Amino acid sequence: MAKQAKQIPLDLPHKPSFDMADFIVSASNEAAFSLIDAWPNWPHHAIALCGPRACGKTHLAKAWASRAGAIQVDATSPITPIDAGANILVDGADSADALDDTLFHLFNWTKETGGSLLLTGNTAPNLWGVRLPDLKSRLATLPVAEILEPDDHLLMVLLVKLFSDRQLQVDLSVVDYLLPRIERSFDAVKELVGLIDKNALAGKRKITKQLAKTCLEELTVR
Repeated sequence: MAKQAKQIPLDLPHKPSFDMADFIVSASNEAAFSLIDAWPNWPHHAIALCGPRACGKTHLAKAWASRAGAIQVDATSPITPIDAGANILVDGADSADALDDTLFHLFNWTKETGGSLLLTGNTAPNLWGVRLPDLKSRLATLPVAEILEPDDHLLMVLLVKLFSDRQLQVDLSVVDYLLPRIERSFDAVKELVGLIDKNALAGKRKITKQLAKTCLEELTVR
């Protein structure tokens, strides 16, 4: 009997939702969500949103930007003219390539003109590698909205959401199988869902516990 031909999986983009209503709130991110969601009644004109990679910072930040009509600014480039009173998002403000002068100007400009500034990073702003003393002191004053590593409930809902974003139909028994076995991090969940999607497409297979087991084993030997 001839073996079933495998389909070559194309790395097609999938479009996740970045609506505030679609952000998954749990014990690990509730405080961060509440602080960002409180805009425009923030305790400071600028807020730092921090947490590990793939934890939902970009989702929450873009949801805020949509609500606030904010523009996104690249902190790795010199500043360009910005309207007075503009609300600004800098995603990845802790990048090693971020320019101190750009961040410093954005901080001061939004404060002087009545705008709001949201900065995101993997760690709290006092740990960012800024060299400009005035910027360092300003960052140290920022309220921090911190997203922690996911709890059980968030991991479960995150798995379901990531499968849904890829338009994959997955039985809850597969999710229940994965929960106690997956590495407990946002990056791991995202990588696993991507691998399951790829292998299911390549073999034209239904997503089962056996396929999930195979993908988990593949990740552990990488």
